Amino acid sequence: MKVFVRILIISFVCVAIAVSGVFLWFYTGIGLPKISSFKNHNTAQNTQIFSANGKFLTDLHGEENREIVDLDIIPENLQKAVIAAEDSNFYKHKGIDWWAAARALWANVVSGKVWQGGSTITQQYVKNAYVGRKRTIWRKIQEASLAHQLEKKYSKDMILQLYLNGIYFGQGAFGCYVAAYKYFGKTPPQLTLAECATLAGIICSPSYYDPYVCPEKVVTRRNWVLDRMVKKSFVSKEEAESAKNEPLQVQPINRYFKPPPAPYFCEYIVERAKTELSSKGYKPDDLYKGGFRIYTTLDMKLQELAEETVRTHLNSNSGPDVALVCIDPRTGYIKAMVGGKNFLKSQFNSAADGHRQAGSAFKVFVLTRAIADGISPEVTYNSSSPCIIHLPDGGKWVVNNYDGRGSGSMSIRTATIHSVNCVFAQLIMDVGPSRVAQMAKNMGIMTEVEANPAIALGGLHKGVTPLEMASAFGTLANGGNHAIPRSIYKITDSEGNIIIENKPKTERVLDSKIALKVNKILQAVVSSGTGRGANIGRSQAGKTGTTEDHADAWFVGYTPDLVTAVWVGYPEGRISMGGMCGGDLPATIWGDFMSKALKDVPPTSFEAASSEDEVQRDEGNSVTLLVCDGSGLLATPYCPHSHYRTFRRGEEPTRPCNVHTERTTNVVPNVVGMNQSSAKELLTQSGYSVSVTQQSSAQSPGTVVSQTPSAGTRLAPGRSVTITVSSGPSMGVIPSVVGLSEQAAKTKISTAGFNNEVNYVEGSPVGVVIAQSPSGGTSAPVSSTVVITVNKAAGTGVQNLFQMIFCLGRNLPSNS
Repeated sequence: MKVFVRILIISFVCVAIAVSGVFLWFYTGIGLPKISSFKNHNTAQNTQIFSANGKFLTDLHGEENREIVDLDIIPENLQKAVIAAEDSNFYKHKGIDWWAAARALWANVVSGKVWQGGSTITQQYVKNAYVGRKRTIWRKIQEASLAHQLEKKYSKDMILQLYLNGIYFGQGAFGCYVAAYKYFGKTPPQLTLAECATLAGIICSPSYYDPYVCPEKVVTRRNWVLDRMVKKSFVSKEEAESAKNEPLQVQPINRYFKPPPAPYFCEYIVERAKTELSSKGYKPDDLYKGGFRIYTTLDMKLQELAEETVRTHLNSNSGPDVALVCIDPRTGYIKAMVGGKNFLKSQFNSAADGHRQAGSAFKVFVLTRAIADGISPEVTYNSSSPCIIHLPDGGKWVVNNYDGRGSGSMSIRTATIHSVNCVFAQLIMDVGPSRVAQMAKNMGIMTEVEANPAIALGGLHKGVTPLEMASAFGTLANGGNHAIPRSIYKITDSEGNIIIENKPKTERVLDSKIALKVNKILQAVVSSGTGRGANIGRSQAGKTGTTEDHADAWFVGYTPDLVTAVWVGYPEGRISMGGMCGGDLPATIWGDFMSKALKDVPPTSFEAASSEDEVQRDEGNSVTLLVCDGSGLLATPYCPHSHYRTFRRGEEPTRPCNVHTERTTNVVPNVVGMNQSSAKELLTQSGYSVSVTQQSSAQSPGTVVSQTPSAGTRLAPGRSVTITVSSGPSMGVIPSVVGLSEQAAKTKISTAGFNNEVNYVEGSPVGVVIAQSPSGGTSAPVSSTVVITVNKAAGTGVQNLFQMIFCLGRNLPSNS
């Protein structure tokens, strides 16, 4: 007996020493990783794109759709609900709740299955942010150690903020901000107590507690969270009971592809942003998770006019396609871009990426080269057709005029107005093809142009894009100054710190007197030549372009205020459009668009613009600054309207605007939940202009479901607030997939617009769907989840036992 007691005492002492050693090792951290050894963890968040007037266009995200918000934006009820559900001792422990972990392990062993998890909120954050979700003993030890270190580094509130912005809520929503909008169409401050408890209940198993698939389970879980909040004295019993009576109302999410406003421009911005951010050391995928704010040059009024004009003149489902680019020639800012008539049908951007033959529109560069060389526009050539040009290599180039005729001796001016090929074929031989190619490059053509005589008639190896043509013609509109085309004027990080700022950059490539001479000739093209269909009754110039096979038709025209290039053709290849010419549909589209775009802009002559150019754009003696339209001083973030302006050095403003300050800004009111007319009335009374977009949702049609900027934001009067209005719910029919293979079932479900989730059970034949929920033929919200049950081979007992003991972080309901 004494021997047994000694053995028992010795065993106890050994166990005590071992346990003490383990705790000493854990808290000293010897051999364990340190938080400092990890790279700073930056939680992914969405990048947002805005138009020039601040209208939200779209957001970009990768696998994690997330918006980061401060803790004071997250309602207290949501914070307490999450603590009650996930870690009731959060504000008491130091990162590890040893008692909860031991209790969970014991409960799992006794019950014979993994039922409870013992991870704290801090441990869950560490698992997601640092160590990963792989379930091994060493990972659990790392997780606990790092959680303890994190608690010493950050306050409890900061850890809770990190957790609520990072945790997954299902349906592709990371963080409470996106989850609130995804499920309820609200921002977090607008959530009710019941909705807060619902979100908190989803965290433990987003696929199991999916409101679209198992609403009954979600309500049960929500009510359990509310009971936990009562037990912890977070809410009263009366408040909890009232919340339990609130029906679960989640908005259906339309998963069918809905393009953003100005879809071709937004796609173009994505590639431009990647290029510009790479110059600052960012990787391409940083764009989708860096939380950048991209402020573009797009003028939504002009963009909507451009899209409306295209819809008016072309059939969206048949016939040729179109591209339109509008640029401010003084700044190079791209104001509108239409890359095609139907983005859902084709995402190819003909405006920026469509290299096409320019036809006679390229004659402008030959003309400009000739005028710059001192050749008078009154010099004459034989215009007879056909004409034979003898090339330096001994070859012969046979050229025909468009109508097959000639009129004897003809001046360069007349040949330009009526687009006579034979005259320009002779002219390019006199000025030199290589020098014409260089002129085109200087004026803004970025694509390589070969020194080939055929370029005089638009015979290019690769072709040019409408964006390039608009940029190059803008050099003439701007009195010989070429403005580099810009689509992004500023990129900031999520905190508003400027990363990239693109001020207008101009370079004089032509003497203003040469530009003015060319402009006068091209004005006659519109008033009495091939471009008469584009005449809008003000100072304007331009050039038509038609290829020999009628596969490309152009009109590129400009005023001192705007330059617009219009191309019509088939993006998929060289398909003839019959007798289509640049002076037909392209000129008509140009005239329709520009007459509306310039409706409220006072006419300016090219002579006046040239005179102003001489005063304000003297090379080496000018400076370009962003100034407030109201005060004329340096613009601040509070100025409602501003633009870049060039000053003679020494005459530029040096003080920031003192008219528009934080004191003069108003607080944007909350209009979410109102009907559209009431919301617009309230915002207008508050001094803001209103833009309206529509979105499918569970809210009644006409109800405002979101707003940008959000309520509470300080904004100068005159700025724009965008409201998103419900167009009603979008429903779909779930396909039947029972009996199909797993992959075939997933494909069929995805094609129908729904998500899928797979449950595996032991059985045969392996890989076949044996059940689905909801069943085929059921009407359900588009983007809801279809759960399929698939047979799989049986696992081993050892695997099941290992999972039961060590998977303490399993995402299943907790009874703790």
